[in-house]
Amino acid sequence: MTQPPMTHPDVGKAIAEIDTPALLVELDALDHNIATMARAAAAAGADWRPHIKASKAPALASRLIAGGAVGVTSAKVSEAEAMVDGGVTDILIANEIVGSTKIARLAQLAGRARLCIAADDAANLREIDAALAAVGATIDVLVDVNVNMDRCGVPPDQAPALAQLVTDLPHVQLRGLMGYEGHVMHLDPEEKERETIAAADVLQEARALVEAAGLPVGVTSGGGSGNYWISLAQGHLNELQAGGGVLFDRSYEQMGVRGHRFALLLLSQIISVPDENRAVGDAGWKATGRHTGLPLVHDRENIEVVGLNAEHTIYRLAPGVDVKPGDQVTLIPSYSDSTVLLHRQLHAVRDGVVQEVWPVSGAGRLQ
Repeated sequence: MTQPPMTHPDVGKAIAEIDTPALLVELDALDHNIATMARAAAAAGADWRPHIKASKAPALASRLIAGGAVGVTSAKVSEAEAMVDGGVTDILIANEIVGSTKIARLAQLAGRARLCIAADDAANLREIDAALAAVGATIDVLVDVNVNMDRCGVPPDQAPALAQLVTDLPHVQLRGLMGYEGHVMHLDPEEKERETIAAADVLQEARALVEAAGLPVGVTSGGGSGNYWISLAQGHLNELQAGGGVLFDRSYEQMGVRGHRFALLLLSQIISVPDENRAVGDAGWKATGRHTGLPLVHDRENIEVVGLNAEHTIYRLAPGVDVKPGDQVTLIPSYSDSTVLLHRQLHAVRDGVVQEVWPVSGAGRLQ
């Protein structure tokens, strides 16, 4: 059997040989999570279009598609550009695209990929249509509905007029509606279910109003990793955007996501043991992120992360714990969204060996 070329010097190395800090994706756990989410969407009769705002790696996006996704969801035009450059060409940008610079880039990208955007403003839609006319391209649109999140989106009674405008403009096409209920993700289980149902009712109301106006609603899109099983149970979505759950992390565990495995790990090492109660590692908040909490030690007992500096992890050691400089420590990040973007590559590992190294080409793509 012909082996794939080793295009990165770390491919084929044991994890113990990798320089630290290094971000790992454990492939068995990743594939399990992909299968879990794809199966749930299929059982509910929904397409799966996972969000890649956490992973930002085209190679991982391609793996999601191979595992059952119909395409991917991104947050920014720049993320979509990185995906297209990496060979992923069916993308929902689940956000409003505003400003002449972004709109011009969107129009250019429309010539290279099948694109859909979210929109909640008539003037913005006309500007996008004009930019597309200038390059002879078209894109699809999901009318963005505010499903009690109070971020972007129109109320249900405004959805028909906006959907009609999309239908009337020559270079945009109505794909359907979007309603993302991000506000429910960290709620307690009972409240989360109640608020997810309330959000579903709002999107259903918008759909009924648009259809009563004689306009087709092909797609209703939404759902996040923190509530996707509840969203799918409502039967109102035929496209699921949840994607971060394929990596899984402490935040999703705290959100009540079950049946997933930790796939995203941060390999680090001890660089100092100043006393018997304290050790210091080389993965600070520049490697882990910190806005949602501290990482969890994955592979050692009686050692706890108690603080992060820019370049340092501060560990508390239980009595009798034996660690020394050079010892590796594997961490579970608090939140993949605030971790992966800090890195430029993901080491895909199986059985303790690096199988592939994936560029995180979407990192830093803020525009």
